[in-house]
Amino acid sequence: MEPVSLQVDPVSGPIDGPTVFRAHGVAPGLPVHLDVAVVDANGHRWVSHQDYPIDADGLLQIEDPDRPWWNMMFVDEGVPPVTFAGSDEGLDFSVSIHALEGSSSTTVRRTWGDAVVRQDLAGDGWRLRIYLPDTDRAISPGVVVIPGTTGARPAAPTAALLASHGYVAAVLVYMDEPGLPENFAEIRLEAIADAMAAFAEHEHVDPENIAVFAASVGVSVALAALAYIPSITVRAVVAIAPAHVVLQALADGQPPKTSSLTLGGEPLPYMPIRAEKLAGQMLRTASRRMFSRAPTSRALKLRPAYEAGLRDDAAVSAAAIPVERIDAPILAVAGVADQSYPADRMARALIARRGRDTDRLLILPNAGHFLRPPATPTTVDRNDSIVSGGTPAGTAKGQRRMWTEALSFLQANLRR
Repeated sequence: MEPVSLQVDPVSGPIDGPTVFRAHGVAPGLPVHLDVAVVDANGHRWVSHQDYPIDADGLLQIEDPDRPWWNMMFVDEGVPPVTFAGSDEGLDFSVSIHALEGSSSTTVRRTWGDAVVRQDLAGDGWRLRIYLPDTDRAISPGVVVIPGTTGARPAAPTAALLASHGYVAAVLVYMDEPGLPENFAEIRLEAIADAMAAFAEHEHVDPENIAVFAASVGVSVALAALAYIPSITVRAVVAIAPAHVVLQALADGQPPKTSSLTLGGEPLPYMPIRAEKLAGQMLRTASRRMFSRAPTSRALKLRPAYEAGLRDDAAVSAAAIPVERIDAPILAVAGVADQSYPADRMARALIARRGRDTDRLLILPNAGHFLRPPATPTTVDRNDSIVSGGTPAGTAKGQRRMWTEALSFLQANLRR
């Protein structure tokens, strides 16, 4: 029998594409042990271990093709686990198989945007990190990615991957960088409009074919800007884990008693966050951190504070974004198990208020708040401050469904 060797196809390919694992020199019947390891963009190590059967041709029979990637575990010691950090370029993964006949290892590259070109633009209250597709076309449809409080860096891989799919994509940065507001507080909608206008004027962007891809509280920013400033025109809106109301400002510690958004220099009415609903959780978290021998996360499940705010009917009515003014069709996606806030309830309210047949609602069972392009690890459901929720498998399946639906929605509404 030939020596044991591992073949992975493709050796280098997009993170959202299919992967085939083939073991040579191994008899079919007994399972093969597959290991996948990577160091993410923040320097944290992740590893997955799984046994898979092989067929007569040596193909590993993996029922969920994304599993070797999303099932990777955070293995750094001495720090609390945090969500996987993708790259706006690519990462090298070590892949190995182990069988009775022997072992074999190889390195494969999975990319978000290896072939794209990055540019930066800046203005008063905004920055754009623009990713240009590898294409001979003079102009291409554009997608503006508007992140939530996690900021620009976690959103950059999504923008780069959209560019890999042929769009001119940009992350609209509006806070938490030098020269920009420090927190999600009194963000000027005029700054968002100016950034959108600058993007539309880019030499490689088709100004008649622009979409918005917003996530978390970034959805409220996007929807409010589109609803209140009619000069912004887009052909589609993808709203991931949306909020249908203007929210109270956010910062470290207690939420500031002001709006997250302003228009014409005036704070917009907002739905309050009932931070007192988190008091017991904060005490328990502090106690665990004090007495645990292992590093312990300080991240909180914020959903109870937002659910209490949603029970204030008068405040919700005043803070509701007039989304019926937005001409573009909207795809709203939310996870039922979201522990950051009740995105599923707010997504339903958003679509119900509009009442348009062109809109789409995708509710994902067992999925959390952080919904990113697929085949990235989902075994850690929190960053330094926020718990996303969801099960690893539920969020992984949700990410694949979200991404497939989002790409289809963009393709249907943006002319190529």
